[in-house]
Amino acid sequence: MFYRVVSAEAFSAERQFLWDLCYRATGSVVDADMLLRDSFTKAVERPLVNQDAGWRPQLASAAAILAMDALRHRKRRSYVGCWLPSPVETGAGASHGLRPSTWPNGPRYDAVESGSMAFLMALEALDPGERLMCLICHAFGVESHAAAATLELTPATARSALQQGRRKMQTYDSTRQAPTADVQPHTADVLRDCLSCLQDHDAAALEKMLARDAQLCFDGAGEFIAPRAPVGGPARIARLLVKFADGIEPVRFAFRMLNGLPAALGSSPGRPRWARRFIFRIETRGDLIVDVQTVMASAKLTAVRFDPA
Repeated sequence: MFYRVVSAEAFSAERQFLWDLCYRATGSVVDADMLLRDSFTKAVERPLVNQDAGWRPQLASAAAILAMDALRHRKRRSYVGCWLPSPVETGAGASHGLRPSTWPNGPRYDAVESGSMAFLMALEALDPGERLMCLICHAFGVESHAAAATLELTPATARSALQQGRRKMQTYDSTRQAPTADVQPHTADVLRDCLSCLQDHDAAALEKMLARDAQLCFDGAGEFIAPRAPVGGPARIARLLVKFADGIEPVRFAFRMLNGLPAALGSSPGRPRWARRFIFRIETRGDLIVDVQTVMASAKLTAVRFDPA
């Protein structure tokens, strides 16, 4: 009984660390909350293994293994529409944006970047083991042999997973900007211009703001009317967004920092099967928009405070 009491105190101390790990591992607030609870139950099934190291390694191992199981289960399920991570509020913090030129033993991605929507979307291309190895090593700064022990993998399996994960993250590294203090205000300016075009129903002006390879994704999870596949091409995206804006008018926007970048929180009386609340966000490359994402699924909005109607 004594070790259970001590572990409960340790769990409270490690709660934020564990939640951050579970959220980055799954990209889901709902899953992170569930895994946080279950990791404590799993960790105290046995006495503390290493008194000197404390409870963090044991709690982290329980959370990471449960996260891998949750990812495998999710990959076996079909999802209606485009899957996007659950947005979370992150305040004014910015990424330092200085990734090491080579893969270090310490963190390659800081806390803000590793929680960004672009980073979480890039992780979706990784297998569960690859994803957890990359996160534990390169977002939390754990050495590979310790990460292997955390995930209960053989050194060879862990090394292979880390190498494959690194390879799959190369496109992200070469094409995506971290949400730095310079990127954040620029994104805010482009976002406001984009919303102005939408409210004016100016598809032509909006089209000029979009990169040739831009993509639009709606995450409605089958709950609301929305395209079920990504939409590409500036002209198609502009026409569809103007149509979407017409369907939800009148709409009121508030602005908040979500996952390291400014985003618009939309509220509208809506129509049947149109979302009354949604999050509208963009990613930029220079002055052009490369990603437009609209999160509407109710389960994805639980960690965001909308203004009272």
